[in-house]
Order: sequence, then structure tokens, then C-alpha cells
Amino acid sequence: MPKLQDHLIERLTGYATPAPYTDKDRAAVYFENNKIFFHQTMQINYTTYDMRRDQDTLNPRTHADFMVLADNDDNDDHPYWYARTLIIFHIRVCYTGMGSTQAFASEFRDMQVLWVRWFKRDISAPGGFGTRRLHRVSFYNSNDEDAFGFVDPDQVIRGVHLVPAFAHGRT
Repeated sequence: MPKLQDHLIERLTGYATPAPYTDKDRAAVYFENNKIFFHQTMQINYTTYDMRRDQDTLNPRTHADFMVLADNDDNDDHPYWYARTLIIFHIRVCYTGMGSTQAFASEFRDMQVLWVRWFKRDISAPGGFGTRRLHRVSFYNSNDEDAFGFVDPDQVIRGVHLVPAFAHGRT
């Protein structure tokens, strides 16, 4: 729950509050009626290469993988990060702590959220146009702190189809 609360605080304060949050900050996050609403699918709008509009449907059971723009803090020049959707949900939430933009504690906002498992790029296998092969990705180890996280659906660029390479093992 703390990771979800941290994610919501960042979004509700406009990423103005520094990342290490305290239990006092997290206690200022309120869910309306303590409810979370789960969804089976989500539509992603995108622009095609010829400037037309199209949609991808994310579904945790059938078409779960997507890409977002990379933060590139780790000196990696690859422009995207990849993740697999585990759960799609929305919450009516209110934040009254430091950096809050809400005037009243009774002002609840709808927040759509994706709970995801992140992929990491395999740097030992170069990919891209220069090497004439696709980039290779794998899941982070499930014990890794960064293996799972929350994503704002507005950050999703579009769904992707990842081809399994079973010759390299299974997760």
C-alpha cells in the first residue's frame, strides 16, 4: 500500500513533493469509502505513422504489454521502458498533506492506475537498426524492489507485442 500511496501523492501534487514520503504524508491520502474499482480492459489512443488516430486495448489476460517514455537517468539511450499490466483500477482519492492542491478534504478525484510488472532491457544482447535485430527484454527478478510499480495510464504510449524467446529460459 505505501507504493500506491506514494504514486498517488506524486500525481496529486504534480510531482512537486520530493519522493521520500513519510508515514504522515501517506496518512493524508484518503480513499472514498475505502473502495478500489477494478476494470478488465483499458483503451489507449495513439497517432499512427500517417497521422491518423487509432486505439490499443490493454487487457491483463490477453494483451497486457505496453511502453512508456524512458526517464533515462541510468545513461541508457533507449527511449522506452516496457511493462506488463497486472491490474487496471481506479480510485476516488483525496490528499490533504504537504503540497496538496485540493482546497477541501471532501474533494475526491478519480484516479486511474495500472499496477504493472516492469521489464528490463538485456544490454548483453544489442538491438536496434544498427544491429538489425530486436531489443531483448526480460522481467526484473520478482524479489527486486523495482520489479512492480504503478503507472499513470496517461503515460502509456501504446500497447506492444513481445515475442517470447523460450531458448533463454522462462520466468
